[in-house]
Amino acid sequence: MFRENSFSKNRICLAVLAATAINTPALAQEEPDNGGLERITVTAQKRVQSIQEIPSSITAVSGDDLKEQQTNDLLDLSESLPNVHLTETSSSKRIFMRGIGSGTNSGFEQSVALFRDGIYMGRGHQAKFPLLDVERLEVIKGPQAVMFGKNATAGAISISTHKPALDSDEVEGSVDVSYGTDQQTKLTAITNIPVSDEFAIRFAGFTESADGYLNNVARNKEEVETEASGFRLSALWQPTDALEVLAQFEYSQFESEGSRYQYIIDEDSRNEQIASDPTNPGNVGYRSLLLQDDSGLDYTSMVDGSGHPGGLDEKSETDVNNAMIQFTYQMANHELVAITTYSEYDWDSVFDADYSELSLIKQTYIEEFEQITQELRLSSNLSGNFNYLAGIYFQTADLSHPNDILLGASVLIPDLVGTSLGIGADYEQEQTSYSVFGAGNWRFSPDWQLNVGLRYQKEEKDVTNRQYLYTEFSDITPEPVKQFAQAAAPALTASLSGAYANDLAAERDESHLSPSVSLQYWGWQDTMVFANASIGYKGGGFDGSGLNSSQGSEIDPSSGFEFEDEKATAYEVGFKSELIKNTWELNATAFLTDYDDLQVSEFNGNAFVVANAADTRVKGIELETRWAINEYWSLNAQLALLDFEYQSYESASPTVRQAELLGMATQDLSGKTGAFAPDYSGNIELNYQNEVLGGYWIDGALSARFVDEQYLEQDLDPIALQEGYEKFNARIAISSPDETWQVAVLAKNLTNEQTFSQANDVPVISYAHRFLTERGREYHIQASYRF
Repeated sequence: MFRENSFSKNRICLAVLAATAINTPALAQEEPDNGGLERITVTAQKRVQSIQEIPSSITAVSGDDLKEQQTNDLLDLSESLPNVHLTETSSSKRIFMRGIGSGTNSGFEQSVALFRDGIYMGRGHQAKFPLLDVERLEVIKGPQAVMFGKNATAGAISISTHKPALDSDEVEGSVDVSYGTDQQTKLTAITNIPVSDEFAIRFAGFTESADGYLNNVARNKEEVETEASGFRLSALWQPTDALEVLAQFEYSQFESEGSRYQYIIDEDSRNEQIASDPTNPGNVGYRSLLLQDDSGLDYTSMVDGSGHPGGLDEKSETDVNNAMIQFTYQMANHELVAITTYSEYDWDSVFDADYSELSLIKQTYIEEFEQITQELRLSSNLSGNFNYLAGIYFQTADLSHPNDILLGASVLIPDLVGTSLGIGADYEQEQTSYSVFGAGNWRFSPDWQLNVGLRYQKEEKDVTNRQYLYTEFSDITPEPVKQFAQAAAPALTASLSGAYANDLAAERDESHLSPSVSLQYWGWQDTMVFANASIGYKGGGFDGSGLNSSQGSEIDPSSGFEFEDEKATAYEVGFKSELIKNTWELNATAFLTDYDDLQVSEFNGNAFVVANAADTRVKGIELETRWAINEYWSLNAQLALLDFEYQSYESASPTVRQAELLGMATQDLSGKTGAFAPDYSGNIELNYQNEVLGGYWIDGALSARFVDEQYLEQDLDPIALQEGYEKFNARIAISSPDETWQVAVLAKNLTNEQTFSQANDVPVISYAHRFLTERGREYHIQASYRF
């Protein structure tokens, strides 16, 4: 027999259909009579229901597993999730699911809807708070419009943290410390205080820091260095059996110094261009000759901002506040839930946007964001053949995004002695969204159930964007050069960056109707077969890059300043089976999703701009299994097969070679795959647990993740093709008989695979490409104490 709750530490594969999730479920463990797998259950409508009875695909990870595998945040999580790719650029987090994601642009919200304790986090900086005191994390794949609303065309991630506990008379808590490679240090503390039988509070705090792992030879230091700290305070009041009030506030701050980027030169293509026109000194292909590329992708950076006007010490600082209050009222046959949330962040960053040793591009980013949401939901608590949910939702958000780019023009044009050209932009957006939604399920026979859902949503956006140009000079700049540069600034700036002075104002008003339907069949013993269909939408919007090519007060339709909404139509079939009772489960889902006007963030050589990629089809198969081999050993595995195809995308941004050497303004990607869409990905985890030495517990785990080759750049430049790889992790832990303390050793990426999570062209410098590095081999020592 496994000791109680032992299997909750393992990665759990389960399935939840948004349209049938009448209430937010809480995971529970039910010990089987004859040992083996612990039953994974959810509670909805005040009854216990097996996960195996609910259709569609989600991967769920317990909070214990997140902590043990040193999964500190969402970026770490992508290591163990097939068909999911997460990365963090200089300006935001990016989430891709089944090859679908929004990419980088300040005007974007993600295509994967992220929620934590009911707080919608559509922007990457909202989600920086680590995975602290988490009860469970669920990754739902495919469009999830009915329950998660707008901007869930690729899927949704839902995080639930532990609520204060009322069922204890004593103060309880834990302290966890970890220390790892590159001085990765993390301390967390959690305390649960039952003030009375009706009221309890819970505190969770953290502080963490890490040195860098990328050798910056220009600065003679390892980068990037990070520090973060924060806390969450929760309170639970239950004055009666019918009423529960949950309130939560969290604050966090994050700082980083340095860069995780390194560059390489596409020398073959550059030399081909030079050879084709060797007498033309204005040939932009010559620009990369300014760089010293002799290292390759070997985790060596050349970023150096010391020569920029005013200096350039790369840094990023973010302050985040989130709060929520939820009222839950139980009536005779219904449950009423009202949840109000508030989220805001301030982000200030400076980075070297040429990612090289040149004193060329200094970029300053600021974002100030504030959001309020309100949801009211009524659901039936009946245990009969028909159940339903109905709700309304409101959201308002304000974004302010000043952006400044300073170009060292004299680096590229030596005659402009000591001259810098500046591009400033002030982007402001107000957003309001309303929706009404409902879902129901009908068990119309012992073997069949029909589930339906519908959401109507209306969204309004008002935006202003003012771009302006300016010049800066050093003390040695001659007066004639100043006069020439000031007069030629608009033309020079446009030539180098593609940006013009403008003062734009626009608004959008759109509405969508998103339905879903599914059918379940239980006619075979210990197997449920399902089929579902759904439609979801992602709202349109406006380019927030700060490098738009519109001029004056008129919006150039070809500039990409406004982009249209996207539509996803999805179909799934699958089964959930228990091949050996309480011992072996196998689940499979086949999916096909068609996207109309898919929103794509493309790097055009200067900035990330938004386009709509006509028609896109994503299809594949996802397999999940868990097997209790015996009382000591268990195994979990996932495999995802993916076929991503642009069915019609004739106006994609070209690669550098296509643009510079062949003179192509666009390329046709119809029939091609997309970025972050490997043909296969998966993981397998073997777990061991046994009692030794008169009551002590030994826990061990060995896991492997494998990913096929994939493009890291939207234009599918061959130089940005990440080769397939495998990564291996191992952990061993010993716990005291009463489980008050545990000591563990964790090794990640044992074979020291050097991988990259994103690539793009270096701005202005043709044939240079920057790659975002991921951490190599690392070791951690973990210690926990519970009281």
